[in-house]
Amino acid sequence: MPHYRLYYAPGACSLAPHIALEEIQMAGLADYATTRLLLPAGDQRKSEFLAVNPRGHVPVLGFRLDGQAQTLTENLAILRFLAEQHPQARLWPADTLGAARASEWLSWLATDVHAHAFMQVFYPARYAAEAGAQAAVEASGRALLTRYWSDLEARLPQAVLDAGADEPAYALGAFSVVDAYLIAFYRWAKRYGFAPHERYPRWTALTQRTLARESVRRAFAEERISLDDPLPARPAPTLQENAA
Repeated sequence: MPHYRLYYAPGACSLAPHIALEEIQMAGLADYATTRLLLPAGDQRKSEFLAVNPRGHVPVLGFRLDGQAQTLTENLAILRFLAEQHPQARLWPADTLGAARASEWLSWLATDVHAHAFMQVFYPARYAAEAGAQAAVEASGRALLTRYWSDLEARLPQAVLDAGADEPAYALGAFSVVDAYLIAFYRWAKRYGFAPHERYPRWTALTQRTLARESVRRAFAEERISLDDPLPARPAPTLQENAA
C-alpha cells in the first residue's frame, strides 16, 4: 500500500491535500503520516524543513515511486497527483470537460484568489514600506476578494443550495479536490471579516456539506482548527511565510 507524508501548517492551503489524503486512506487505498509546521514560530524557515522544500512553504508531499524517494510541492500538482494515483477515490472528474473544470477552479483559486488578492491582505508589508501604503495594499486586496467571492458564488451550481443533505451536490457535482480547496478559502474569508455565512448562501451550503464529511472532520480535528477560529496576532512576516 502506498504511504505518503504531508508537511502542513494548521489551516493553511495544505488543508486541501490533507482532506484528500483522508479520503484516500478511508477508502483503503493508501496511508499517510503528517509533519506539522507552525508558521508563526518560523518552522518553515528551519533547516530541517528547508532540506525538504528550499522554497520554505507548505504543502509538501513525500512518497516513494518506483523505489525512488520523491517530494512534490504546490497544491495544484499535489491534488491532481493524488487524485490520478487513486482514481477509485473519485476525487477528480473522469470526463474530459469535468477534469478541465477542476483544473480551472484550482488554477483560479491558487493564482488570482490566493497569490494575487489574499497575499495583499495577509502581508501588505511585502508590497509597501510605509504604513499608509500598506493600508492601501490591503484595501486593494480586500476589494479584489470581494469581487472574487461574488464570482465564486455565481460559479457554484444552484444545486448546492437546493439539494438535500444526502444528495451529492458539490462544486463539480460529486465531491472532488475542488471542494477540499474551497473550504480552506471559506475559513480564511471568515477569519478576515468577509462574513461569507451572511453573504454567500451557495458557498455556505457547500461548506456545510463538505464539513459534514468524515474525511474533512478528521483533517480539521488533526489540525486542531475550526471554521470560527479567531485571527491571532502575527509577527512581522518574511518572504517565506504562508497564510493560515
